[in-house]
Amino acid sequence: MEPVEVTDLVTDLQHLAARLDPDAIADADVGGVVADLGQAKRLVDGMVTAMARRTDTVTLAKATGTTQSQARQRHRTSTRLTDQPEVADAVRQGALSEAQVDAIADAVTAAPEAAGSLVTAASQQSAEDLRRTCRDTRANADPDPEATRQLHWRRRTCRSWRESDGEWKTFISGPADFGARFDAALRAAHDHRFRAARAEGRREDDGAYRFDALFDVLAAAGTTPGVDGDQAGDATTDGEAPASPPTGSGRGRQQKVIVTVDAAALRRGHALAGETCDIAGVGRVPVSAVLPLIPDAELAVVIRDGVDVANVTHLSRQATAHQRTALEARGYECEVPTCRSSHLLEIDHVAPWAETHRTVLDQLAWLCSAHHREKTRGGYRLTGPPGRRRWLDPDGRTIATDPDNRRRGHDDLTPQPDGCGRRQLTIDATLHRGIDAAVQTRRRLLALHGWRTTAGHDP
Repeated sequence: MEPVEVTDLVTDLQHLAARLDPDAIADADVGGVVADLGQAKRLVDGMVTAMARRTDTVTLAKATGTTQSQARQRHRTSTRLTDQPEVADAVRQGALSEAQVDAIADAVTAAPEAAGSLVTAASQQSAEDLRRTCRDTRANADPDPEATRQLHWRRRTCRSWRESDGEWKTFISGPADFGARFDAALRAAHDHRFRAARAEGRREDDGAYRFDALFDVLAAAGTTPGVDGDQAGDATTDGEAPASPPTGSGRGRQQKVIVTVDAAALRRGHALAGETCDIAGVGRVPVSAVLPLIPDAELAVVIRDGVDVANVTHLSRQATAHQRTALEARGYECEVPTCRSSHLLEIDHVAPWAETHRTVLDQLAWLCSAHHREKTRGGYRLTGPPGRRRWLDPDGRTIATDPDNRRRGHDDLTPQPDGCGRRQLTIDATLHRGIDAAVQTRRRLLALHGWRTTAGHDP
């Protein structure tokens, strides 16, 4: 390719853009035009990414109208693609967006053998699902999760600054297990803010509710003094007093961190290849990140060596405490395919309890209030086991199905036929503060491995 060809392409695109009149496009052609323009954007973005390693980040940021941080990321991706021919080919073909290639190139750096499957996943999964798949791929390929966690601990930071217009911003970064605890601490206040807004008919970005929830939590702890000694949480931006944060468990998301770990890994002090040590919503973490949390009131530990939850069946309509913890470990979000809501979820019997009079784990599902209402009153149906759900309309037509990455994530949570060789999810205990046995267990494990804690802050 000669540089003049790129110049000619830009000229042609300018002429095309000048003649584009969105309102003149027939309704039947709009979808195709948008798809073709999306393909063109991916092709151009791919060429920019391919060239990025040949220039400096200042020039790249200026040429693309991005920040230097974004330009550095693109430069890293461009450099990585020289050793990832399968991903580079997909970029040249316009099969990957800039965000997709960044995520895939990062994961393939740690797991080269996953290149083909990740490129395929990009065409089948949403951007959010692909990020999760890439994150899990990289985490599972990490040869030393503990060293990675220690690196994240050394790089931990919380920085604040003001923009030129006076807007305050902050950035927080640290180990994933600390992030899980941070998120768990906000959930009750977050849900409270969400419910209050919905009751008042307000609709705001979810990040706005998290912001309000953070200051509600700080105000409740007495750490956010406002003007003249008032609490910062005592007034909203429009001057009205907000409703008080909930004091009880209420109805909303679980307010604990869910950890799933193989008993052998817990006893050994580290997980081997093929063993599990995951935090729900975060992914794989080293065992050392789990042990200091055991006495915490807001932690539930799912140990795969104990009470067999997958096969527990009882005649009550309500799920048992063990089953609920297993549901939370499976992932706290609406199980209708394509829905990722984590607000105001309800436990639903996939097959109506009035018909079966049984409560079995793989026949329970999280549903958001909207989808639960559609299923209960509108005739919609949810079918299939966890991770392989199908959402059907009242006429039985399939509206959506689970993507492949959800299926892999739920395999260990689905009861399997005897003799299949796959371990079933089991729960040993749900540990709460004040339970002496849990505290003693942690002390024995810490003594066994020679680990120490310092007021709960030692990583």
